[in-house]
Amino acid sequence: MALGLGPVPGGRRHRAALALRLAWRDIRAHRGRSALVMALIALPIAAFSGAATLAQSMLPTPAEAVVRALGQTQARLGDMHSSNAHGLQNVAGDAFTSTDHTPDPDFVATRPVDAVPAGYRALPYARFQTTATAGRAQVPLAAVAADVLDPAFDGRMALLSGRGPAASSEALASPGVLERFRKELGNELATAAGTFVLVGTVRDLQTADSGSVLYLAADQLPAAGAATVDTDVYLVGPAPVEWAQVRGFNARGIDVTSRHVLLDPPADTELGAAAGLGTGGYSSYRAQTYLSFGALAGVLALLEVVLLAGAAFAVGARKQHRDLALLAASGAESATLRAVVTSSGVWLGAAGGAVGAAVGLAAASGVVLLAAGRAAFAGLHPQWPAALALVLVGAGAGYLAALVPARAVAKAAAAGALAAGRGAHRPARWPARLGLALVAAAAVALAASAAAALATRQTGAAEEWVVPSNVLAVGGAACLVLGLVLLASRIIAFATARTGWLPVPLRLAARDAARNNTRTPPAVAAVLAAATLASALMVGAASAGEQSSQDYAWAYNPNQTALPLQPMVRGPGPGQNYDVKELDPAAVAGLLRRELGTGTGTLVLRAAATPHCLGGEDNREGIGTTPDCTAYMLQTPAGNRCVQAPDGKPADLADWRCTGSLGAGRPGSQIPPIVVGGAPELAALLGRAPGEAALAMLARGGMVATNKTFLAETGAGTATLISYDIRQPLVQGPARTFMPEWEPQTTRVLDALVEEPGKALPFYGVISPATAAAAGMDVADVALLVEVDKAPPAALNDQVSSALAEFYGPYLSFRVETGGDSAGVAVTLWLAVAAGALVTLSAAGITAGLALADGRADHAVLAGVGAGPGLRKSLSAAQTLLTAWLGTVLGIGAGALPTAVVLLQQRGMPIVLPWLQLGALALAVPLVGAGAAWLLTRGKMPLPRRGTLA
Repeated sequence: MALGLGPVPGGRRHRAALALRLAWRDIRAHRGRSALVMALIALPIAAFSGAATLAQSMLPTPAEAVVRALGQTQARLGDMHSSNAHGLQNVAGDAFTSTDHTPDPDFVATRPVDAVPAGYRALPYARFQTTATAGRAQVPLAAVAADVLDPAFDGRMALLSGRGPAASSEALASPGVLERFRKELGNELATAAGTFVLVGTVRDLQTADSGSVLYLAADQLPAAGAATVDTDVYLVGPAPVEWAQVRGFNARGIDVTSRHVLLDPPADTELGAAAGLGTGGYSSYRAQTYLSFGALAGVLALLEVVLLAGAAFAVGARKQHRDLALLAASGAESATLRAVVTSSGVWLGAAGGAVGAAVGLAAASGVVLLAAGRAAFAGLHPQWPAALALVLVGAGAGYLAALVPARAVAKAAAAGALAAGRGAHRPARWPARLGLALVAAAAVALAASAAAALATRQTGAAEEWVVPSNVLAVGGAACLVLGLVLLASRIIAFATARTGWLPVPLRLAARDAARNNTRTPPAVAAVLAAATLASALMVGAASAGEQSSQDYAWAYNPNQTALPLQPMVRGPGPGQNYDVKELDPAAVAGLLRRELGTGTGTLVLRAAATPHCLGGEDNREGIGTTPDCTAYMLQTPAGNRCVQAPDGKPADLADWRCTGSLGAGRPGSQIPPIVVGGAPELAALLGRAPGEAALAMLARGGMVATNKTFLAETGAGTATLISYDIRQPLVQGPARTFMPEWEPQTTRVLDALVEEPGKALPFYGVISPATAAAAGMDVADVALLVEVDKAPPAALNDQVSSALAEFYGPYLSFRVETGGDSAGVAVTLWLAVAAGALVTLSAAGITAGLALADGRADHAVLAGVGAGPGLRKSLSAAQTLLTAWLGTVLGIGAGALPTAVVLLQQRGMPIVLPWLQLGALALAVPLVGAGAAWLLTRGKMPLPRRGTLA
């Protein structure tokens, strides 16, 4: 019978079974190393699994969303604040527009309480602002007047402790009230709405427990002594409120949140113009950008897992050389040898993925159950499909981690593996070639993504280009990291080529790194991946902080604020009862100096008397000192108007017309639009001494403007001062602009020059008293500018607010300008450094420990030739330093560059490289790791007999 040389039937299946069996035996024989690999894979899988469940649990299902919003009621009616009968809302009732923006003087909106249809019971829900006593201060306190324990609110409102009110002197409160005012149930709380005994705590799923809300009964509102901010009405009844009814309510100036409409939304054909309302493209654009950044972080985290586990497999594969060589000597093919090692990766990856997915799912479920009923989570939504997918991801990560060591082992000859000597392994050429190809591909992808972003960064890109550009950026990042990983051997060889001048420990570490190119590259690659993720997070955090700082709207210069001297104070009782006060500036300034100290500076700002006017037929004459409701501003020339894009930012971010004071809108401020004064006022508002040209301009009757956009387009050095009636409708311009446009009553052209303030404060500029008189202004003391040396603490602010209640009533909150939260951004960056250091040191420590285990024979030889214990400790420190430094330097570049490209996709996002924090990661972290390795490494080790020279 002829000898058959063809493949054995079922040979691949038998080979796979043999590989799995041998791999399982090796895992059981080396439990410590196997547990380490499982932990490296399980930890990030647990984080992803838990994050998926937590994130999904924060998103309510439609049924949960309805209960959280409406309880058991059918609908909620609210004031739409419409100026005509053409109001339009979206399905959720939280986005409004109008098909006709022209105000209708004959339109009178219906109050929700007067619009309750027949067949429904009405539950009024009034929200208003009051104050409560905290020590000497009166602090703002939100309040609700409603029967919140009515069964119709079940599912939204819940009584946490205590009981419901039984008398008009009792009230309920959120848990945050008890914590903020240091109260217990049974204690009294003194408020401007009255003094109440707190008898129970209530949770509203629309707000966090930490929020401070006082809950009164519906019949306590008239005695509350506070003006109502808004009143909604909940409808209780068996009949649903359908979309046709919603549109009828809209025509009466009422928005509706309907249970029936939310659970069974109408088709787009029935919605008509309301289809898609409230789902702007910019929010989708931002979501895609943030999703891309999250995908980049996720890819880098998984890549780090693969490389860390790969370092462990690299060491384990060296320990398997003898066993695998025996298999080769007995006829096993290279494919079988590779399968044995990769099977270990699959076993450990699947086990680590299963453990991680289970741990993450259980931990997230525990968090959601412990927080049951709180506003953060809508309900427990375990993500079983994601958990199962993550098990497969773990198995894949294990397989990829073992793939390179498996190929290295399979190529080792049986005789060479059984030989006593061990020499340097000559690396193959294909990894370097593939690495160069991946780096080149990454450069092309990142360059294309960056070019596309830069081409449309100022004016915005079409939405269909956002996803491909982000895919290029994330793909380029992955290719860059993988390319650097494959080039790690060549990079190490280049970095350690000329190290003869280094001290002995560093020289030995460099030579060991270059010689052991099956152990050191995975170690450097693992640290590279960790540093890549850390640097990506730091660049993202720094850029987000800088954007927040740039977007901050300065109302005053730092440590300044202003108080009105003609305040319109709300009177007692609900409704719009107003009274205008004429305050004495000296009295207000004296009180501030008593409360804040004698170093407090004040300056009276004079301007056209404040027009306290309200719209509507019942208040055509206005309130206060200017019944004609006249106000003043500078007219912006047509060619100087900043055009607004749909995303709320300037259409062209580089447009000079959209920068500076009032360049992109006006934040709330008590600084009058046109200040009447001279050098003192100009210096205080500019934040510096004004120039001689500015003072000369004021002296000759001109104006010092804060922004060149208000100057004439001809460059003649003039500005146009106009007066207008604030009750009149805005003039509709040809394009969306940030600044309102009014029909001028009077026009006066003034000579002008520009002095830009240190901060973009919201005022037009300064004119002299003579110029104001010539323009017909009725000038009065309108504001008191206050400046302090440093921002007062919160307790002192509350104390000053309480003292100022003598002039302004209980609703003024005294705060000075402090700018954006730069301290918070710095803390965030250093926390990112700490997190990156932890991951990097963990990676370096694990890989250094594996290197020590693999290099025991080398250390034994050193000890045998007389090396002292200190050399072993120094060599360990040097190996850690070299590994961590090479990995962090490469990782910083591999993380910062793709992150910058991803951030380029978001229009207007600044790109910031936090050099101080990146430098700490590149220099301080490797040094700390080296010091820890020196301290933790044992100087002496038991020598085997063959490790000595005897």
